[in-house]
Amino acid sequence: MTIASEQKKIGIISDAHGIRGEVYVIVFSGDVSWIEDLESLTLKKSNSASSHVYSIKKMKPFKKGFIATLENISTRNQAEELKKMEVWVDDEIFISDDGEQPFLAELLDFSVEEASSGKIGKVISFSSNGEQDLLVLDAVVNDQNIEIPFIKEFVIAVDYNQKKIIMQLPEGLIHINEKD
Repeated sequence: MTIASEQKKIGIISDAHGIRGEVYVIVFSGDVSWIEDLESLTLKKSNSASSHVYSIKKMKPFKKGFIATLENISTRNQAEELKKMEVWVDDEIFISDDGEQPFLAELLDFSVEEASSGKIGKVISFSSNGEQDLLVLDAVVNDQNIEIPFIKEFVIAVDYNQKKIIMQLPEGLIHINEKD
């Protein structure tokens, strides 16, 4: 089985947990608010085209991810064989409802505009500085990538129909890493 384009890599299996075959999944974003919607995980070895889907019997948040009990994995030895496997999930899990904070993945390819100066760039990926999520933009002005904090204090509006984020940024933030 190969991973469909409708899946996203969300983390890796860090370790076995306990003696009953549970696995500890570290989630790259550290946010596990969406796990109650999960019914299965797709596991894949890095740099491999093949994958395997496991139904989830039980799961709970834990540290920077979650602990999962997977169908047909019932011993610690079986769980240890899954260490370092990539964890993929259906991307439909990452669609927010109206009024909810959007998942970052929903904002990929959105254009970002500064309220007073116009278009800044297009969202090409995401990062984090430990305190907040960052939008990585392919900047229009200086042909280099810039990172902008995605925090409610800066966001004026998110227009899903036009795939646009309008922000009010502190003066100089866009040019902070430019070389003189």
